[in-house]
Amino acid sequence: MKDLILVTGSEGLVGSRFTELFPQKHVLHTPRRIEFDITNTSEIKALMKSYEFKTVVNFAAYTDVGEAENERDDKDGTCWQVNVVGVRNLVGAIDPYKTHFIQVSTDMVFTGTREDPGPYLENHPIETDSSKLTWYGYTKAEAERVVQEIIGKNATILRINYPVRAKFENKLDYLRKHLKLYDEGKLYPLFSNEQFAITFIDEACQTLEKIITNKERGIFHPSSKDTVTAYELISYMLEEARGVKGVVESTTLEEFTQKGNDPRRYPKFGGLSVDITERKLGIKFSSWRQIVDKLVSQGLGQ
Repeated sequence: MKDLILVTGSEGLVGSRFTELFPQKHVLHTPRRIEFDITNTSEIKALMKSYEFKTVVNFAAYTDVGEAENERDDKDGTCWQVNVVGVRNLVGAIDPYKTHFIQVSTDMVFTGTREDPGPYLENHPIETDSSKLTWYGYTKAEAERVVQEIIGKNATILRINYPVRAKFENKLDYLRKHLKLYDEGKLYPLFSNEQFAITFIDEACQTLEKIITNKERGIFHPSSKDTVTAYELISYMLEEARGVKGVVESTTLEEFTQKGNDPRRYPKFGGLSVDITERKLGIKFSSWRQIVDKLVSQGLGQ
């Protein structure tokens, strides 16, 4: 079969939507997690020997940011093993001149501090000091370095942040989590001074399709074209999905961190710039309001 694509992590929040939306489903090879472990080199070698993949899209990752902190500096821990060792295993098993490797990464490779604020351009240097990032963010930054080190100019990195979709039973995303909290009467005050962007998973998948079809190399950001605070985002989402106004209380990031919470977990000046991606691929990304509107039209909260 020509142009066969290996999709790791195809059962996850983003990977599963990619397999749903990709038009040529017959070229996708989507092993389940219990069938294919990227930390197991023998399993990788066996798979690569059985198929000739033209593209590898790596969605597989350890993404529990809170639990990852319990493994900080532990390179034997699951987070490091999956996010760094697993990526090294994958890129080490392919010929970068024959196989297009696409690593799915995150905005958490940046600090989001006043000293180095976002929104970050695609070519902005990623953080190298683990003490300035969450452990999850640092492992993803290390994965990017591994990819660049081994594959170089043939590598492709796709950074996403707060990925959202209308429906997915297996995992709540940022919007559906807060919608559930509101419905249960458990919604807590939200930050009014922390800026970030969100990724409409459907647009990220369309971006990936274009990258694969055109064999694009480089770093890409399929993100909302603007930033927002949690207070603004959830207030607007509840207004559109539930028809309610003025139900969200606000707090500041400083009030939260003064209680002993880790400031690295909530970068104050985050966000991803999409300027280079839009120019290079000839596409336009939605604003955060447009994303919410599209999700509601797709059945968000129903």
